[in-house]
Amino acid sequence: MLQRYRFVFTLRWLLLTLAGVVVMVVCALLSQWQWGRAVERAAANEVIETSTESAPIDDTLPAAEGLDPDRRWTLVEATGVYDADQEVVLRAQTNDSLNGFEIVTPLVLEDGTAVLVDRGFVPSENTGAVPDYPAPPAGEVTVTGRVYEYEEASGGVTEVDGHLESRRLSIDMLGSYFDYEFRSAWIADVEPAEGLTELETPSFKDWQNYSYAVQWALFAALVPFGWTTLVRRERKDLDEAAAEDSGTAAPEAEAADSR
Repeated sequence: MLQRYRFVFTLRWLLLTLAGVVVMVVCALLSQWQWGRAVERAAANEVIETSTESAPIDDTLPAAEGLDPDRRWTLVEATGVYDADQEVVLRAQTNDSLNGFEIVTPLVLEDGTAVLVDRGFVPSENTGAVPDYPAPPAGEVTVTGRVYEYEEASGGVTEVDGHLESRRLSIDMLGSYFDYEFRSAWIADVEPAEGLTELETPSFKDWQNYSYAVQWALFAALVPFGWTTLVRRERKDLDEAAAEDSGTAAPEAEAADSR
């Protein structure tokens, strides 16, 4: 039996088999990556759904410390004074399917550090200009906000009409424009002032990643099936060619005639 399939040890078939193994490994790795993304997104959704109580910012975002991944999406409470002269407007933002701008203002805390607060969203008036929006309250305020990671740097920062404008809330892009140290994440006000809209609550499609993970796993499983089909087809073609050369029927045909 094995003698009939010696052709799989030829160079062409060895290369084909190697290619199949590579495809299987790649599909398996992609499946594993998508599954990990799904688990991560499901965990984020759970944090968002269960975060109903806010914690002091010093407990969640301690000064001079990096962001604890487990603190993402939780609610924090911060008390300080808004620096209205250092406002940032985020351009080309989308909120609940509306295009517009997000208004970000540094909140200077008692220890002199600050946290960037996204005070809310204002829809575009299709003029290209930033619409009027409420100024931050003066004096000491307490803000309850959801913790967000800083975004990756993209585009640039410009100064327009006394405020900064950017498309990304990136500390790498914005940090040099301020004189104080920022906490390790920014927060979005969950109770914005009248005239501003709260950012829509994040919701991650973990089911989609689970689906992709299963699809990649199926692709990996199909490779051996396809390889086996090709081997059988090759053996059949070789048998038919040998039968034509000898003038006799292929083994399959002989078996069929005997039945």
